[in-house]
Amino acid sequence: MHKQLANENLVLQRYVLEDAEDLLSAIKQSYNEISPWMSWLTPSYDLNAAQEFISIQINNWDDDIEYTYAIRNHQGDFLGTIGIHLYDKLNGVASIGYWMSTQHCCKGYCTQAVKVLAKNTLKQLNLIRIEIIVATQNKASQRVAIKSGAKFEAILKNRIKLHGEAIDANMNAIYCKN
Repeated sequence: MHKQLANENLVLQRYVLEDAEDLLSAIKQSYNEISPWMSWLTPSYDLNAAQEFISIQINNWDDDIEYTYAIRNHQGDFLGTIGIHLYDKLNGVASIGYWMSTQHCCKGYCTQAVKVLAKNTLKQLNLIRIEIIVATQNKASQRVAIKSGAKFEAILKNRIKLHGEAIDANMNAIYCKN
């Protein structure tokens, strides 16, 4: 995967440890909006947790397991996170996950990030589909999936575990155009 992807409004950059403070700041500022959808996000999330997250992402990238990017605008402001996860090389399928800093929501950045990542990932990883699996109650992420070109396929019962509870999720997918 390329370490940097971009369009006219944003840049997706492979995480480096120096991103930890920006990541933590965005998480703290956006806690109320993103914590319902992120089981890993607790009130005690701190700089050590952000550094550990980034270290894991760096190792997973190096091991060809998943590819996670910091989303920034061209001025360098940290906007959020997006990544390719559940990468199944054998079947040519992967999943995209994302979240945005609250102050940068509703400006089209997340939708653009999904489009940039999907377009590049389909080619670079030779994928036939990219899945976006989102809790049915997470309306903001559902809108991003649809606006990015993903097609709604089904509601999957008990697909995601959030805060210890199994919940339903929408399955959306972006397909290779071959």
